[in-house]
Amino acid sequence: MEALQLALLALRQPRMLRPYRHILLLSHMRANTSLIGHILGSHEQIDGYYELHMGYHSWRSFQRQKLKYFAKHAPKKSATSLFDKVLHNDHPVEPELFRNHSLMFTLRGPERTIPSIVRLYQNVDPSESYASVEGAASYYMERLEGLAELAAGTVSPFLFYDADDLRKRPEALLQAMTKYLELDHPLSTRYEQKPMTGAQGAGDPSAAMALGEISRQQADYGDIVVPQSLLDEARRQYAVTRAAILQSPHCLSTVQEDSSP
Repeated sequence: MEALQLALLALRQPRMLRPYRHILLLSHMRANTSLIGHILGSHEQIDGYYELHMGYHSWRSFQRQKLKYFAKHAPKKSATSLFDKVLHNDHPVEPELFRNHSLMFTLRGPERTIPSIVRLYQNVDPSESYASVEGAASYYMERLEGLAELAAGTVSPFLFYDADDLRKRPEALLQAMTKYLELDHPLSTRYEQKPMTGAQGAGDPSAAMALGEISRQQADYGDIVVPQSLLDEARRQYAVTRAAILQSPHCLSTVQEDSSP
């Protein structure tokens, strides 16, 4: 059935039949992934900018990615890559599938990530477990464990960057990303508004995404208190996962030697 749907869609969107380099960002929620998705998706060589909520376990997954994305968006004339991101352990990924494609990892520390998850779900779905500090922290630590396992299973070079560097030193980070993705011209700190920008289930719904450029301004989560014991546990898991990723023989890191996580 999926093959038939793909064939019918290709009749309307024949450009989608071209071979694509698949770019997959592996991370967790609230790690500036909507921002980098929009920056990548605003480049003329890249289609895709938001999470498709699917796993990647065989070559058929790439067909499904095309089907899900191009059912809503026309392929760009000059695009040669197709972007997606996976932020949850229930969307399994087989790293070997990306041997001839592009994998990227990014992490953000728990101090702001956990409160950010809580605030997001307080606003969009207060009944979700992520709207509590305990639920958000549990997701965060479990996802970090999953990311460490994924990094251990990689078989080809992947790019790792600290999520906060997208705001702290965007030019240097985007330069490294441009090189890794072998793009013809540099990624920009400015990005386009897209049809799914801010839509529920498609990434960051905050007003900051409407700015069209990277902002250094940070939200205030002072009213969300993470118990010290829980924060310490999350910090330990973050440090373990980050070290495991950086120690992978396939890791191409953008981390500055004198920078702290």
